[in-house]
Amino acid sequence: MIYVTLGTMFLDFERLVRKMDAIAEKTGERVVVQLGLSTTIPQHCEHFDFKSHEEVLEIQQEARLLVGHAGIGVTLDALRVRRPFILVPRLKKFNEHLNDHQVDIAEAVARRGWGRMVMDIEALEEACAHPLPFPEYYSPAREGLVQAVRRLVDRVAMEKP
Repeated sequence: MIYVTLGTMFLDFERLVRKMDAIAEKTGERVVVQLGLSTTIPQHCEHFDFKSHEEVLEIQQEARLLVGHAGIGVTLDALRVRRPFILVPRLKKFNEHLNDHQVDIAEAVARRGWGRMVMDIEALEEACAHPLPFPEYYSPAREGLVQAVRRLVDRVAMEKP
């Protein structure tokens, strides 16, 4: 099963929903999508808007792969449940976010080997078929990670208009 999360952003993430829906239809693999406030509804995926964090962690534990926007919460969850993780940043040019800060977060996660960043949605099917394994060397350092990501977000926010 693939678990997909779109986060809590009020803007739609049609690009990711449609691609995951096509992957589910083509492969027959169970795909569960947390839509949040997105308005695009998949036809071939199970979906829900929101669940408690405990319920989400249970679903993630069952998944062979996590796919999500490049938010801090889903990144921490992927590390907690020790699942391969694909980050698809929400992009301003597609009206999925107000800026492109998620690209910076996804790059930082990918640089550390904690997940794989996919910028071209057409590359997502291959990434799902052959995800990078969860890094064996990772050991949780939640507070250090949160602080590092906060510093990164603050720095990017100061640099971008």
